[in-house]
Amino acid sequence: MIQHVVTGLKSSILIVLIATSCALAQNPLSQNTRVEVGLGFASPNLQDGTELMRSQDLRDSHLSYYEDHEGNRQSVGGYSALRGFAFNVGFYKPLKKVNGLMLGAMVRNTQTGSTPDDGYAEGYYFNFITAGVAVKYYPFEKANFFTKADFGLAAVLTKNRFINDAGDQNFFHQFGIGSGGSIGLGYSFPVFNDKSKSIDVQIIYQQLRTRVEVNGIGDDYWGFGALNFSVAFSF
Repeated sequence: MIQHVVTGLKSSILIVLIATSCALAQNPLSQNTRVEVGLGFASPNLQDGTELMRSQDLRDSHLSYYEDHEGNRQSVGGYSALRGFAFNVGFYKPLKKVNGLMLGAMVRNTQTGSTPDDGYAEGYYFNFITAGVAVKYYPFEKANFFTKADFGLAAVLTKNRFINDAGDQNFFHQFGIGSGGSIGLGYSFPVFNDKSKSIDVQIIYQQLRTRVEVNGIGDDYWGFGALNFSVAFSF
């Protein structure tokens, strides 16, 4: 299923590129090299991976990540939803032969977390970063709607926080690398006197797949996505 989603994401990016081949728009916002700095709200959804889903099942059952020598786990209460923030920096350079189309690069760092009712004893942190090539396309001359996509490398870093039998706080980290991409829609508001600058309001969906080394499992392939609502300063 995850492979189908990733394949669909790649196809969507390709469609964006192909569709621009007959573009006629000449939007002023797409005529110069632009830098984008954005901040947004992120909501991950965990989809596949032995350890990834096992950890989620424990949280859904209100159980501690720590298991004592008798195989017992304490109840720590219900976990909050996995939410956080995303920060991105990128640039786009116009392609003169295709009106409205820009090509560049994007780096997006997402930091999310979740804690149960006993917030000190337990916690789960799910962070990931992507870096790759990016496209942005303004299909209309006088309406500042845009579509965008990116694809490249992805890395994930998770941390489980728990208290052991001795009452000491421990952390269990997991790290993996892979690939991922995003597709998005947005609108640019040129609210400054300098019309080459804008505030971009956008919604972005990411899909990623990484390989994580896990004790007792070995290669564990994680599939996950994230929905981002962000506001960016483009100049």
